Amino acid sequence: MILNKNQKIYFYLFGIFSLIISSIMEENSSGGSKLDNEITRQFIDNFLISFDNGIKYFINSGQDHSPIFYILASFIEKILGFNFLKYSYLFISSLIPIIFYISLKKKFIGINENILFLLSLIIFLSPYFRSSAVWLTTDNFAIIFFILSVSKYLDFEEKNTNKNILLCIFYISIAGYIRQYYIIFFLFYFLKFLEVLNLKKIFNLIFLIIIIFIPFFLYYYYFFKANIIDQNFGKNTFDIDILNNILIFSSLYLFYTIPFYINNLTEIKKNIFKNLNKCLIIFFVFGVIYFYYPISLNTFGGGVFIKISNIFNSKIIFLLSSFLGTLLILMNLNKNNLIVYLCLIFAFPTIIIYQKYFDPLLIMTLLTLTKGGVLNQILNLNRINLIYIYSYFIFFLIISNLYYSLSLWI
Repeated sequence: MILNKNQKIYFYLFGIFSLIISSIMEENSSGGSKLDNEITRQFIDNFLISFDNGIKYFINSGQDHSPIFYILASFIEKILGFNFLKYSYLFISSLIPIIFYISLKKKFIGINENILFLLSLIIFLSPYFRSSAVWLTTDNFAIIFFILSVSKYLDFEEKNTNKNILLCIFYISIAGYIRQYYIIFFLFYFLKFLEVLNLKKIFNLIFLIIIIFIPFFLYYYYFFKANIIDQNFGKNTFDIDILNNILIFSSLYLFYTIPFYINNLTEIKKNIFKNLNKCLIIFFVFGVIYFYYPISLNTFGGGVFIKISNIFNSKIIFLLSSFLGTLLILMNLNKNNLIVYLCLIFAFPTIIIYQKYFDPLLIMTLLTLTKGGVLNQILNLNRINLIYIYSYFIFFLIISNLYYSLSLWI
């Protein structure tokens, strides 16, 4: 496929235009973003009154995110008005596919850039990305800085300069201050930096990280002290169930990578037969989970497959998706990728996990930070089928809109 510069601009502008239309139509394809906007609106309104009033309301609300986004949004709205804030956030969100495209070009050197460009535009098809852009939630704002950190990390891999390290740390710090779960990716970056930095630079890096995150740790110390020790904020929200997290992650891994693998089923079959013993062990483990592990279908979150299981009142669909997702993960397992997967799993240690946490984070992370394995081989060998990928994610977007639209009438 050959695209000239003007055609790329038209495709990109069409993506932005679709967000503007979604804003006018009040698209709520994630289901919860409209409600999140009502909560966000309360914080912004209180900061509009005064900074002190906003901080007092924020503290009393027991909010677990930092107030940075609400402070910045209220400042912009006070000076330039609500409409400017609303539509500027749409355009700011639209930077995510572009930064993603730049990151893909840095990683997949020699791959057809037109394919990478069109691949990056699938972000515009994410129901959660679109809903965050339309309803002014913090998700997209954090993702921008996360993907910027990824871009600088990829620069570091090519040329390990102090500038790239500092910018990578700077961007992931901002992402973490907006949405705290991005802090876990410090583990990935730090371990990769350790491989090439000398002892002096390692100590300097540790010192920098400590300085950056003193306010962060102080905030969350008092937050958890107030909301868990005093039990004033729904203790069960912070319960930890790692097995549940792994099952959900594996299920969502399958969901988001199906269109990449579907054109390479022969290669997948070869890998399964090559590792038949491991596959049988995993099958046995999932059999034990099916009979002895309590999976609650009548719960919030969990992703697409658990919702389908809920419709049929059978956990077999969810467990089958987790089983197949686990097999695919094993085909891509190495030291680098294991750290990436663990970061994604432990980023959300709470008992309730919503699919929006992983969308579009999961697909962006898998395509930029992982190395080797079948998934990267598919891209490196130009074996992806963009028709499958676009058809799949367009269908997902349509179904998401229909699902949450119908739920309003039931």
